[in-house]
Amino acid sequence: MLRPDVEIAILGGGCAGLSLAVRLAAAGRSLCVIEPRVRYTDDRAWSFWRTAPDPFEDCVRASWAGWDVTGPRGRVARGSSHLRYQSVAAGPFYDRAQSVIADAPSADLVLGISAGEVRKTANGWQVETDAGTLSARQVVDARSPRRTPGYGQFFLGREIRTARPVFDPARVHLMQFRKARSRGVDFVYTLPFAPDRALVEVTSFAPESPGRDVFAAWLEEEIAAFDPGDTEVLREERGALPMEVGFSDFRRDGVIAIGLGGGAARPSTGYAFTRIQRQADLVARALDQGHDVPASLDGPFSRFMDRVFLQVIQTVPDRGPALFESLFRNAPPDRLERFLSGSTHPVDRLSVMTSLPTLPFLRAALVPA
Repeated sequence: MLRPDVEIAILGGGCAGLSLAVRLAAAGRSLCVIEPRVRYTDDRAWSFWRTAPDPFEDCVRASWAGWDVTGPRGRVARGSSHLRYQSVAAGPFYDRAQSVIADAPSADLVLGISAGEVRKTANGWQVETDAGTLSARQVVDARSPRRTPGYGQFFLGREIRTARPVFDPARVHLMQFRKARSRGVDFVYTLPFAPDRALVEVTSFAPESPGRDVFAAWLEEEIAAFDPGDTEVLREERGALPMEVGFSDFRRDGVIAIGLGGGAARPSTGYAFTRIQRQADLVARALDQGHDVPASLDGPFSRFMDRVFLQVIQTVPDRGPALFESLFRNAPPDRLERFLSGSTHPVDRLSVMTSLPTLPFLRAALVPA
């Protein structure tokens, strides 16, 4: 049941909405999260390089010190003595968020309720829901984007258990490039949890998804190539992440947009979890201090770098595998990983820029699409 009046209404209880709600609930703010799904399931994993603390560190399922990329010139193995590539499981994440919200006397999470029209009033906002009207001084929209980006990361993955030990649990295969199934850059991602258990995912950076049938056939080929014996599918996940500089969904003026619809995914890579946590910190701090929420997670130079990189892989996708391989082969240890995680440190940026061939990026910089 909805309480009629709260300080902050959060529309959408996915990763972004719950990440913000946990911070606000812990600070004692009056809030209500409205989420259409009737229950949470362990339906996905968020993986990233750990560069900063967040409230969900004990929800990490696995952690790796080594990762690799396989491109036209072969395999590039990387690792770190202090950075870790980590995977947060959705089930523990949702459980933690629900527990924090339930323990906060002024916070509510209402499942099975959809938000509709949002109207500005003299004292704040009114949100129409299928359970009645919710009034709030601030509205944060964390719902999935309704707008389709012009370029994105599309994927289909299955977590499997195999009869034979076919995975190396010490290393993540970030990108194993394959012949194009889409009009973009296609690769396989393998996240190994044990010698007989892994998430195997086929991914396209492309203008549009090649379609579920193409993805399913491709994924089955990749799993069969491990020669795993009898295989049990434990869960399946699929999705689409925007890869577009300045991407945001339409929102009413004054409504705070977060999550994928608020530009949380890194345009040039699609990485989102770490940036969602950073965005949640910034929004929670702004609401607490009465400041304006930053319009973007990225400054002008970061947007410029992402635009140039995306322009190259969109206009000449055949070069994509070699470009990603060059990044991982040439960038100094940790610099690339920090940059992919959202670092704006000048040395990290310079390391990435000098790790790539100059000519195609100079052309893209001088002649914007």
